[in-house]
Amino acid sequence: MKNDIRRFQSIIDTSHDIVFFTGAGVSVESGIPDFRSMGGLFDEIRQSGNSPEYLLSRDHLDEEPERFVQFYRKRLLTSDKHPNSVHRFIAEMETAGRSLGTVTQNIDGLHTEAGSSNVDELHGSLNRFYCISCNQDYTKGALLQNDVMTCECGGILRPDIVLYGEMLDERVLQSAQNKVSKADTLIVLGSSLVVNPAAYLLHYFKGHHLIIINREETPFDFMADLVINQDMTTIIENIEHK
Repeated sequence: MKNDIRRFQSIIDTSHDIVFFTGAGVSVESGIPDFRSMGGLFDEIRQSGNSPEYLLSRDHLDEEPERFVQFYRKRLLTSDKHPNSVHRFIAEMETAGRSLGTVTQNIDGLHTEAGSSNVDELHGSLNRFYCISCNQDYTKGALLQNDVMTCECGGILRPDIVLYGEMLDERVLQSAQNKVSKADTLIVLGSSLVVNPAAYLLHYFKGHHLIIINREETPFDFMADLVINQDMTTIIENIEHK
């Protein structure tokens, strides 16, 4: 691992336009389970006899709006999850002018809570909600503080996330493509890189160094200058303190 850390440090020290691409693995240390891995949210939901794809779908929202609200309120809407050292490291790199920003598959909003401002949230964020009737915007904080799940107009409040059956926001996707194409170093953290169109963004990378830090192998490992299949928190914390 020491050699990997030294190599990682060397690449970071010589990079000026880093872009971070993050997946669910980044937030595991914050207590948010990886959706698809054993013991993750998908596995938990399946054991309860439900289909996670349906419960997180536009069809569920349209057909059973009240049950949809009950599901995300119980499973997704929490106030006890906080950024970890990896989120903070990414934010510090942006603040220092070393990073062009972050592209994330996560919906937990922890990158922005850690201080990152240039974040493309491909699948939206649970920090934002809106009324499906009048489009009034709400924040997660307002919902938690006031214990409301319906709008003043009576409409259902839904999270501003991309549900199964919905398309990614083209503006967010275009911004992410631009970021990746301008990066001199692309650092993938905690993503299996199997979910498209998010994973396809790696094809836009034309820079010098691709680094992948993930517990398991990915389909893009053969393209990377450095692949580390170790705990990313340990890796990042060693970099952070150098």
